[in-house]
Amino acid sequence: MILLDAYAARSCAVKTHHSFDPGVELVPGEIDESLQELFDLGEQFEAEMASRILTELPATVDLRGLSTADALARLEVAVAAGAPAILGAALPVDAAGHRVGRVDLLVRGPDRRDGSPSYCPVEMKRHRVLERRSAVMAAPPVWLARLATPIDAEQVPERRFRYGSREADLVQLAHYWRMVEAADLAPQARPWVGVIGNDPLPEPVIAWVRLDQPVSRTFSRTTEEGWTKRTILERYDHEFAFRLDVARVAAEQGQPGAREPLVTPIRVDECRSCPWWELCRTEMGADDISVKLDKGPLDVREISVLRRLGVRTVADLAAQDLDALLTSYLGEVRHRDNAEARIRNAHRRSVMMRNGEVLDRITTGPITFPTAEIEIDFDLESSQEQRIYLWGFLVNDGDGSRYVSFAGWEDLDAETELVLAEEALGWLRDRINEGATVHHYSGYEIAQLERLASAGSGLATWMLSEARGRFIDLYGVVKQHWFGVNGLGLKQVAVHGGGFKWRDDDPSGLSSQFWFHDAVHAPTRTERETARQRVLDYNEDDVIATREVRRWLREQT
Repeated sequence: MILLDAYAARSCAVKTHHSFDPGVELVPGEIDESLQELFDLGEQFEAEMASRILTELPATVDLRGLSTADALARLEVAVAAGAPAILGAALPVDAAGHRVGRVDLLVRGPDRRDGSPSYCPVEMKRHRVLERRSAVMAAPPVWLARLATPIDAEQVPERRFRYGSREADLVQLAHYWRMVEAADLAPQARPWVGVIGNDPLPEPVIAWVRLDQPVSRTFSRTTEEGWTKRTILERYDHEFAFRLDVARVAAEQGQPGAREPLVTPIRVDECRSCPWWELCRTEMGADDISVKLDKGPLDVREISVLRRLGVRTVADLAAQDLDALLTSYLGEVRHRDNAEARIRNAHRRSVMMRNGEVLDRITTGPITFPTAEIEIDFDLESSQEQRIYLWGFLVNDGDGSRYVSFAGWEDLDAETELVLAEEALGWLRDRINEGATVHHYSGYEIAQLERLASAGSGLATWMLSEARGRFIDLYGVVKQHWFGVNGLGLKQVAVHGGGFKWRDDDPSGLSSQFWFHDAVHAPTRTERETARQRVLDYNEDDVIATREVRRWLREQT
């Protein structure tokens, strides 16, 4: 019997094929160290939330760690007793629906008409799931509940669920919802599911979302616009049914009369953590569009349409008469805003790759922006909890350049993060009052000043009001004048434009978060000091790179 878990419908369908194809052998590979740490942190977050639930709702039944058989037996007992919440519930196998799954949390909902308890599925995710809801946003507001009173939710009009980036969470929960329905445990009302994220709120909450509201934008041949909005349940049912077909065809492989596989690999974000990646990469080849164009990538449908039109590789795309291609292409990708601009950018990147170009100037003449006798390059580093633990500055004046940093080598909370910020910003205010300009790369630093100002930092507020004109975003300057084959990130521009090289072999903001973790928690003093120096060197290189980009821009004629 083919049984699919809760990740099937939200994941790449090629995974499903490989899992059921008897001729495909999984060769285990090493998981990237940074990804493994993310997995470990996710499990730690789930453990912390479960501990809070057990403390705040002590009647909760905990089935984590039990075998599937034992958890199923205990689930029946917990439901019969009307438990208010059940952790780690293994749901009864839905043989008719071909579903299997184990959910993080079941929360008791309203009683069913026969008086029996009902349950709604909840998942714990170590990422933010909420965003501010503006007047122009059509998506519905969200309902929030405290862990101590999980079903007592209040509508919060100024917030909404992050449907654009967290839809996969809801697709996974739709799988559990269908299983709860099949087990005759679902409320006889609207389909509600919940997510516990790590949003920066005073305390963790359950974000409750209905699955029967049209929020998922998908391609449609029957609408004039070329797209429509479907409910999460509709999206899930479609995706699950397709993967079930994929699994059935995969299981036939090697038998007489077997049908051709329904899917072929396309590189997507989840490939980074997929055990089948090496197999798929070999099948696609290094010049495949989805492999090579990893900046501003086209989505799965866009790639599929190109393949049907005979365009598989970057070389194929570079050789196309783009205007001729668009006549067949655009009608098939109307689900995407700016579809024509997206394919034109992809074509431009493919031509640059063919020609060995990295940066392409789109303007002419000198590039100007404010100068000052004191110019400061500015970069922040944040922890995995999104707390700013390092403020780095490169001061450039008549005496040369010198690196200044303010660091907190501890697990920061809201209060200690603010103390560190006030110290760093006090120093920066004095330099600005001396006439300094402050250069940063991208809007991250300003966004963090806004966050700290809203948290009560008077100096951050001063920076945003009195001194905002002294801050210069060099990314904005670069974007006005350049097109990058691999994007216009600091590392691309500093290396290929400014000729700079980082000291570290693996320079990235994500890596620095893991180095900070070691700087605080490594078992020996030597390991902690080594990690601290690695972070400081990386941050210093970032601000030097910003200076080199500034110099390079001013040299343009």
